[in-house]
Amino acid sequence: MSGSAMITPEGLHATLLSLLDGRPLAVVGLDMDEKIFIWNRAAEQIFGWTAAETLGRPHSDFQQETRPNTRKYLMRVLAGNPQANKEVRLQTLSAQPIDVNWSATPLRDRNGKTVGALILMEDITTRKMLERAQIESERFSRAIVDALPQHLAILDENGVIIAVNKAWRDFAFAHSDRPEKLCEGTNYLAACNVTEGEGVQEAEAYAQGIRAVMNGTLIEFSLEYSCHSPDHQYWYNGRVTRFPGEGPLRIVITHDNITELKLAEKAIQQLAQYDTLTRLPNRMLLQDRLGQVLAKAKRERQRAAILFLDLDRFKLINDSLGHAAGDNLLKVVAARLNDCVRRSDTVARLGGDEFIIVLPSVPQTEDVTLIAQKVLDSLAHPVDLDGQEVFTSTSIGIAMYPADGRDVDSLIRCADMAMYRAKETGRNSYRFFSAEMNQQMVQRLAMETGLRHALDRGELQLHYQEQTDLASGKITGMEVLLRWQHPDLGLLAPADFIDLAEETGLILPIGEWVLRTACAQNRSWQEAGLAPMRIAVNLSARQFNHHRLVDTVTMILEETRLSPKWLELELTENLLSNDIEATVAQLQKLKKIGVSLAIDDFGTGFSSLRNLKQLPIDRLKIDHSFLQGLGSGADSSSIIKTIIGMAHNLGPRVIAEGVETNQQRDFLQQNGCDEIQGYFFSRPVSKEEFHKLLKTA
Repeated sequence: MSGSAMITPEGLHATLLSLLDGRPLAVVGLDMDEKIFIWNRAAEQIFGWTAAETLGRPHSDFQQETRPNTRKYLMRVLAGNPQANKEVRLQTLSAQPIDVNWSATPLRDRNGKTVGALILMEDITTRKMLERAQIESERFSRAIVDALPQHLAILDENGVIIAVNKAWRDFAFAHSDRPEKLCEGTNYLAACNVTEGEGVQEAEAYAQGIRAVMNGTLIEFSLEYSCHSPDHQYWYNGRVTRFPGEGPLRIVITHDNITELKLAEKAIQQLAQYDTLTRLPNRMLLQDRLGQVLAKAKRERQRAAILFLDLDRFKLINDSLGHAAGDNLLKVVAARLNDCVRRSDTVARLGGDEFIIVLPSVPQTEDVTLIAQKVLDSLAHPVDLDGQEVFTSTSIGIAMYPADGRDVDSLIRCADMAMYRAKETGRNSYRFFSAEMNQQMVQRLAMETGLRHALDRGELQLHYQEQTDLASGKITGMEVLLRWQHPDLGLLAPADFIDLAEETGLILPIGEWVLRTACAQNRSWQEAGLAPMRIAVNLSARQFNHHRLVDTVTMILEETRLSPKWLELELTENLLSNDIEATVAQLQKLKKIGVSLAIDDFGTGFSSLRNLKQLPIDRLKIDHSFLQGLGSGADSSSIIKTIIGMAHNLGPRVIAEGVETNQQRDFLQQNGCDEIQGYFFSRPVSKEEFHKLLKTA
């Protein structure tokens, strides 16, 4: 090497060589041309090349990839400047990367001249791998924590925030005018110590919970709280726990957004406690609120009241305009009722067109009447339902606490009874409950209970009244009349219990029993050798509109083996005037069976001549009320003559019921009436007596 002194291993002291080989660090000596003249055993073990392979060769032959990175470093050392430790990445004989901690010192001769460099290298590959693994683990953990939807923060033993995740930071900057007070470096406990504004109680409770977890009083603590923004309301569940493991105390705080859960709970509660159509409290919530009102009234010795409302003619509006219009009307009514009451009052919907108003405090009865009248006045205004102006009203029953009842069920029942009395006395009015109403209700319930058992106990009977041909004087048929042999009240006529049977639905099984018994009796008389004749059976509105009426009539005729031509079904005129198309369709189905059809009480309803022409009717029955007016004026006579003439022009025969005198019979005969029925010939009698009557006729 020109221009420089040659340093050889032989020139070193044997003790120095032995010392270098014994060191755990790789020792590499370079001359001024960067050729290797020292390569100890540690270097062989770390890098893989032997001393024989490296000595005398340039350093760059073994670390070409790293030379651009280390060139300046070596040049400074060879220039005589010692260099501090430096971590570099080199490669081994097998081309594997290796991390080393590299320090270099200039070598000098006796004159102080730099003649080379001595490099010491520590293998730190394992340590660097662990460090990189730790960094990657921390990065991965941080990514996981930042990906959590929960807001997370870690506090030190003083309550200072030392770390937060992305969700926490995003929330702080989105919902706080000073987001920095909720991030690293600030005392979270101090931020919780608010003294005024919304959420003070929750913040104080949360701070107390954090302190309790810090001092070990609680293992963990949680609290639900709401958080408002200008556009939304959020709910969170805050949870405080101690960080597990050794080391200094750390507190982990998480906030879970439970807004969707709370909204779902609210929706479920809304469905469970509020009417979906009107948004008013439903029966369940009403029971709870009314219970609270009564408890408070009892404690404070106050009076309370409930108003039971039922809309008048709602079914007519619902049926004629459709259910959508009916629903809209109920919404309007609900809104108007809310406008009529105080903030402390409750308006609830029981179902259908029934509402209840709860008045918690009513010092004077006049307070109740004022609200009741206000409701009547409000509902009297017309309602526009898609261009159709509708007028409605309501009947109101009022019950007072404690006079009329001391529990929820009793008060509602009493108000219900008072409401029915308001309907009975003209509707669009209010009535207070009275003891008399209760007595009537008790009697009605007893009558209903008895009627439910009347069929099973054999208490129902059929009586028969003859129908006579005016021209020949012969019996041409009979009408069946129901009687109830009540165990306490004696023999009851239909007027005493038929309305009750209609309301309770008992008319269906009772009507079927009447029809079956009448057909069987008629067949029995024919089999006994008596002349066949028709038997007339009345049908109620429920029976006529029942979807199985035709099947029921057919089945009974088959069971009793009675020819259809000997059965006549009577229907009231009002029943036929509701839906003419449906009525005609049902009557035609009955006619196909072969039975005859009659209109009972004709002249008292509202049938038009056009409708009458469409009906397949065999007989018109003139109502008895017109016969009672004969002789007292010309109106009844004219009506009877008109009915007879009209019927004969259209085809049906005419029968007059309620005939009691010779004068009535003669008038009917003179004006062409076909048949008559009434006390003039016979009262309704039992089957045994009617059998005798038929045998002697």
